[in-house]
Amino acid sequence: MKVRAILLIERPTWVLLCAMVFSLPLEKAVILAGFGTFTRVIGGLCLASGLAAVAARRSMRRPNAGLILASCFVAWSGATYFWSVAPPSTAARFATLVQLFIMLWLIWEFCRSQTRQWWLMRCYVYGAALSSVLTILRYARNQQTYYRRYATAGFDPNDLGLTLALAVPMALYLAPRCGRAWRWLVWLSGLLTVAAVLLTASRMALVATAVSFLYAVLTWRGAAPAQRVFSLAMLTTLVLGALWLAPSASRERLATLHTEITRGTTLHNRTQIWKAGLKVFKRHPLKGIGAGAYPDAVYPWLGRPSVPGHQYTAHNAFLSVAVETGLTGATCFGLLLAVLAVSIWMLRAPERALWFTTLLVWAIGVSTLTWEHRKPTWLLIGLTLAAWATAFDRLEKERA
Repeated sequence: MKVRAILLIERPTWVLLCAMVFSLPLEKAVILAGFGTFTRVIGGLCLASGLAAVAARRSMRRPNAGLILASCFVAWSGATYFWSVAPPSTAARFATLVQLFIMLWLIWEFCRSQTRQWWLMRCYVYGAALSSVLTILRYARNQQTYYRRYATAGFDPNDLGLTLALAVPMALYLAPRCGRAWRWLVWLSGLLTVAAVLLTASRMALVATAVSFLYAVLTWRGAAPAQRVFSLAMLTTLVLGALWLAPSASRERLATLHTEITRGTTLHNRTQIWKAGLKVFKRHPLKGIGAGAYPDAVYPWLGRPSVPGHQYTAHNAFLSVAVETGLTGATCFGLLLAVLAVSIWMLRAPERALWFTTLLVWAIGVSTLTWEHRKPTWLLIGLTLAAWATAFDRLEKERA
């Protein structure tokens, strides 16, 4: 009876947490006047409900090393306000990181079983599918985000591309673990996601999505025939789309991947931003220049952007962390990633393949994006830590 009562108390929190994860690939497309994004509103309600549930059961889950390191990174980012070259930007970034840590804690506290982890992944995959449908509709209406590139309203095509790419290994993992009706929905979601990645015309997202099929390679031997067909269908959609099926503008841009890597203007512009960031880092190696202050710190070398209202971003999450929070913050963030890697190594083969692939996709994507303060990054951290905790609890029960 006591367990049933606890589950009833936690149910609203769990429903709100699922809704929040579902909204992540759509967060900028739905804005509530006076409240901000739909995701933020749901997150606030989820926190209030979660705190009430914790108070009712009078217990909290003991944090592990990953959660502690994440809290240290957030706390240090806040401390950089006192020497930041752009205090308002640092205050705003710290507020964002606090909200992200709350989401991480909610996942850690209320996602304690493998079934619940599967449901959160489903929510993300279905949210990505809906975001993909909205992107396809914008293409059908010729509502370009940038010149001949398409993305869900409010999203940059590159950001959306990586957001969707992270859903691909999750879809490949979930399909054989769902009932027949749900399985078809996961398959359809995966195909829609691949199609939308092509419409973003993001070269980084194309590479990241291709790498996501590493999960199928790692699990091919034990996969059922239907799962193999699904994996091949998604990969074929990606390849044929990039070569023949996608709109000509998308194919032309994706075809410049090799030349862009070797001598493209976009890469040249980003290397200039990276070089300026390294100069800043050499001047402030230990404490950094303040979380979120990268755009202001590189102005002396790069000048103001030619487009009004635009700011320079690091275009590399690892460089951004090092420049903004110094070696101290970079060490916390690096140790957090190391804990994730060790946690993944300790999982069973299917889960190890899933989270290794997903972390690799994320690492490729954030090498050209500033994503240390983006929600999908912290969702990935939370789900990986939750998977490790579930595996550890199972091992403890088997030993007992």
